[in-house]
Formats: sequence, structure tokens, C-alpha cells
Amino acid sequence: MSNREGTEVRLTILFGILQQLMTTRQNKLFAKLALTSSQFGLLIHFTHDPKRSWLVTELAEVMEMNQPGITKIASQLIDKGLLIATPDTKDKRKKHLKISEKGLKSCSSTIAAFSPDIQNIYSAFEDGELDDLSQHLEKLMSWLDSNRDNIKGL
Repeated sequence: MSNREGTEVRLTILFGILQQLMTTRQNKLFAKLALTSSQFGLLIHFTHDPKRSWLVTELAEVMEMNQPGITKIASQLIDKGLLIATPDTKDKRKKHLKISEKGLKSCSSTIAAFSPDIQNIYSAFEDGELDDLSQHLEKLMSWLDSNRDNIKGL
């Protein structure tokens, strides 16, 4: 195994460990809030373009979840008044989902509740290190997003 291959394997292992540690940390934080991590994950997706509405099929594709799972979470968010569902004009079975003002406020308050822990997590990093880390992770995220179905190996 070359040095690069070893580094690639090590990074993959580190991302797995980071994912587990962050998931555990998030679950502890969400246990104190009115939203679950799944609900917040779906809701925060709407904040990127709050004026846009989404169909469940579109959300399932972009979030890489099954439609029944998205439907269940969306229904919970609609019941809480955080999403608004509007029937499609041509097909009444379809609902256009959009974030409500209450949903936007809920996202903001959730992020504010997490802010002390977020600051604590990154306190060991200098500003330049954070900027570098952010740029590298954005690059990785962009590649993964563009290559969702490009899986080699097994």
C-alpha cells in the first residue's frame, strides 16, 4: 500500500469515527430539544432556499432517504407548524412542502442552543485552520454530492 493509499484509508476510518462521535453528541443535545435530529436534518434543508417548495420525491432523492421516511418526518413537522403542505394543482396526492416562519425560527433557536457546544468543539482550532478545514470539507462534500452513484469496489 502506498503512502497515499494508507492516508486515504486512514481518512476514511477517521470520518467513520467522527460520524459516530458526532451522532452520539447530537443525540445527547437533541434529547433536550423539541426536535429530533432527523426532523432538524430535514427542516434545515429548507433554510437554504426558504421560498422554495419541495415534493417528497425530490426530498427523498436529495437527502438519500426513502419516501416513507421523508413523509413521516414531514408529517411531524407539519403537525408542529414548522412546514406548510400545499396540494399540487394537478395531482392532489402530491403536496408541496415549504418551511414556515415558525420553522425558520425553530432552526435558528436550535442552532443557537447548539452554539456553545459548537464553539467548544472548534476551540482548539486557530481561525486559519478552521478556514482550511472548511474549504477541504466543502470540496469533499461537493465531490460526494456530484458522485452519489459513482461507487467503485465491491
